Amino acid sequence: MKKFVTWLWRFTVVLAFIALVFYYHKSIIRAACEVYQEYNWRNYPDQGTPGRVDVPGRYSVHGIDVSRWQSNVNWNRLTALDRSGDTISMSFAFIKATEGILWEDPAFDDNWKNAGKAGVVRGAYHYFKANSSATLQAKNFISSVKLKAGDLPPVVDVEEAGRKSRQELVASLKIYVAAVEKAYHCKPIIYSNVSFIDKYLADEFSDYQFWIAHYYTAKPKLASKVNWVFWQYHDRAKITGCRQCVDVNVFNGSPDELDALRIQN
Repeated sequence: MKKFVTWLWRFTVVLAFIALVFYYHKSIIRAACEVYQEYNWRNYPDQGTPGRVDVPGRYSVHGIDVSRWQSNVNWNRLTALDRSGDTISMSFAFIKATEGILWEDPAFDDNWKNAGKAGVVRGAYHYFKANSSATLQAKNFISSVKLKAGDLPPVVDVEEAGRKSRQELVASLKIYVAAVEKAYHCKPIIYSNVSFIDKYLADEFSDYQFWIAHYYTAKPKLASKVNWVFWQYHDRAKITGCRQCVDVNVFNGSPDELDALRIQN
């Protein structure tokens, strides 16, 4: 009996520890990331020399997207150089918030706060895992991201079908976007590359706006007709304000039209 009580006590302690780790897992990951970034900043402070980027000429509103891989972003210095050497200011940023059902990007809170302080128009995105519960993924994003007036609509990044058929993927993604739309009272923007959009998304999400990825081309080329509002045209740009290479984007419209896209209330 005594051995059983000892075993039960140890089991209870281990279970309680696991429960605490699960409950505070986002805070633990975030704290570990902060320690790592502080180490990087102290030991590798140089942000390097910015390169030149083939910036699409007919667009006037530029931005980046970042995640934990771009550590210590200087949000007050975000500029790029085009091939002529002219300076391009980055006026908006999409920031990775969550992935799957549990993961919160450990750099999200700092990036979100500091982008806002610098006056950068900010948006948050979730990386959608096709084989995970769409409902739990929506809960993960909603619990991590508190959008307010002036922010861009939420984004869902979907690039993989996993083990799902086209029909199953579409059904799951519709559950996710419906939950997010209900929470924030605005339609999410859907991000993906042009081939994935053509194959899986264009026909089923024709009433949604898209953020498309298509690199090293003069203009994005889709076989299907979609309403795209952002174009990620380069995935390894070296710009002022980021120590690591970063994705760069353009908005398909004017500064006033970008303002109109932002959450109004």
